[in-house]
Amino acid sequence: MHLLQEGAGLLGVSLNSQQLALFDLYQSELLKWNAKTNLISEKTAGEIASRHFLDSLSAAQFIMSPNTRMVDIGCGAGFPGIPLKIAMPSIQLYLLETNRKKVSFLKHIIRLLNLENAFTLHDRTENIVRTNDWREKFDIVISRASLKLPDLLPVGNYFLAPDGLLITLKGQSVSDELDAALAVGNASKIYQVYQHDINMPLLGPPRKIIIVQKVK
Repeated sequence: MHLLQEGAGLLGVSLNSQQLALFDLYQSELLKWNAKTNLISEKTAGEIASRHFLDSLSAAQFIMSPNTRMVDIGCGAGFPGIPLKIAMPSIQLYLLETNRKKVSFLKHIIRLLNLENAFTLHDRTENIVRTNDWREKFDIVISRASLKLPDLLPVGNYFLAPDGLLITLKGQSVSDELDAALAVGNASKIYQVYQHDINMPLLGPPRKIIIVQKVK
C-alpha cells in the first residue's frame, strides 16, 4: 500500500488511510477469488497495485466533476471503475460486465467495501444500445482496453450526454486503432480532444489515455 500511495501521489491523487484500507481489502479479495475464478492474469496477480490500481487511477485527472455519472464498459474485475470510485467516492458508478462470475465478484466488492452509488449492469453492450434505457445518461464513459476504438466510439455516443467524455486506457501502440476510429468519428458524433502519455516506471511500459468528447 505504500507503493500505491506513492504512485497515486505522482498521479495527483491523494489517498487517506481509510482509502488505502479499502484498496488493501480489494486486493485481498481479488487474490482470494482469483484462485478459483479467472479475474486477472496470473502474470499481473503479483503487481495489482501497479498494474491495476495505479493504471486505473491514471484517469482520475480527467474526471473534473466530483459527482460525475460514469459507466465503465467491460470492467472485468472492476478496472478502472472501482479504484476511481475508492479515490473519488462521490462518483456515481455503473459497472457494465457480461461475465456472470465477474459480476458476482463486483457485487461482492461493492457490498464489502460499502461503496454507495455503485451498481452493476449484467448485460452486453449490443443488447443495451438497442433500447433507450441508458441513452445519453452518463457524463463519462470509461474503458480499459475492453473494446477497440472503432467499436467503442458508437457505444460512447449512445451512453454519453452531449459534452460528455469518453476516456479509454490503451497501450502505447494505438495509432492505427485511433486512425480507424476517427475515420468514422462524425458518424459517432464525437471529436478527438487529445492523447495523454503515461510514463511512470511504477506503472510499467508507457501507455496512452485517449479522450474524445461528444459534441453538444
